[in-house]
Formats: sequence, structure tokens, C-alpha cells
Amino acid sequence: MDRESEHRVVVLGVGNELLKDEGVGVHTARALTAEPWASSLEVIESGSALDALPTGRPISKLVVVDAVCGGGEPGSVYRFTPEDVELEATRIASLHELNLFDALRLNGLAGIKPAETVIIGVEPKDVGWGIELSAEVESRLPEVLRIVREEVGHSREKRG
Repeated sequence: MDRESEHRVVVLGVGNELLKDEGVGVHTARALTAEPWASSLEVIESGSALDALPTGRPISKLVVVDAVCGGGEPGSVYRFTPEDVELEATRIASLHELNLFDALRLNGLAGIKPAETVIIGVEPKDVGWGIELSAEVESRLPEVLRIVREEVGHSREKRG
């Protein structure tokens, strides 16, 4: 494995930007790409994990940002890995039924599983029509960006 492949870090912002807080992953990806240091990352924004999971060179770390209904207050931020989530084995009848975990599992079966996967979830308040985030979720974007920076090994202190 060459040096470039060993350190391939991908940030995947997932969500539907037309459904308010459901688009928090996309908003995060866009804010991240505006930071000058982020050019060293591969940042992807997508409405579907299946369509967006990167292939090709091995990935050392995949950080996914998405809306997650975890039962907390709107704007709550969660950090977990696929291994932290107990999933029932389900039979998939259609590719349209795939969720993030199914897509990761399929990539693993194809031999393209990231060495490490972390999911940053934000509890939505409103997933109705609209392109703006709720105030609760919008106010947590700086924290989400800070967590992503830490996950990819780039804290504000390193920016200098």
C-alpha cells in the first residue's frame, strides 16, 4: 500500500438539503470545504450513502455526518461507530431500501471497507420542506465541525 492510500481520509456529508435538518450532513460538508486546510481531505456531499461511499484506493478513515434520530433533544450531537449499533440482519429486496449500515456492509463484502468509520449524528428538529436548518441544529454546526476536525486530526491549534 502506498503512502497516499495509507492516509486517505474521507468525510461524507449525507442528507437531503430540501428537508431542513435532514440536510445537516450536506451543510457540514459545504462548511468544511470552505476551510483552507480541508483541501487535504476528500469531502463528499450526497443524498444517499449508497451513491456516495467512495471506492478505489483504500480508506484509512471515513467520517460520516448525518441526521440521526437518537431520542435526544434537537441539536444533540452523537459520535458512534457502526460496531456500536446493534442491527438486525435484514433481507434487502431493493437497492432503494439500503441505509448507511447496509452500504458499509456491502462495501465490506466487496473488500473496500474503510480501516476506521466514525459517524457524527445530529438530532433533527424539523425534517419538513425547506433548505434552512432549524436554529437548534444550526447552532450546533460549529461543534460538529470541531468534532470532524478532531476526527481527521486537524484541530484549530494545528491551523496556526
